[in-house]
Amino acid sequence: MSNIFDLGGKVAIVTGANTGIGQAIALSLAAAGADIAAVGRTPAEETVEKVRGLGRKAEIVSADLSSIEPVQRVVDETIEKLGGLDILINNAGIIRRADSVDFTEEDWDAVID
Repeated sequence: MSNIFDLGGKVAIVTGANTGIGQAIALSLAAAGADIAAVGRTPAEETVEKVRGLGRKAEIVSADLSSIEPVQRVVDETIEKLGGLDILINNAGIIRRADSVDFTEEDWDAVID
């Protein structure tokens, strides 16, 4: 058994794949053989280029995930562009940096939403 983490032939949606943890997850899945739909507000061009450099397919799917409105379109577009969908990584999010005494209810709602 040469590779116990073989994702060959699988397709993954990775939200927030543009930078940081999302990019690292997308690259790790691609290294294991998965094709990647990089989903987010900002096009994950660097991530897609790196995934393709690993010999995998990768597509950008643009969506603002602050509401559920684009979810079905993201799924449909992924299936159309990459031929299926097997894995979902929900990584997209925002952060507000403030001391707890200065963190407003609006800040809390924006992060949780």
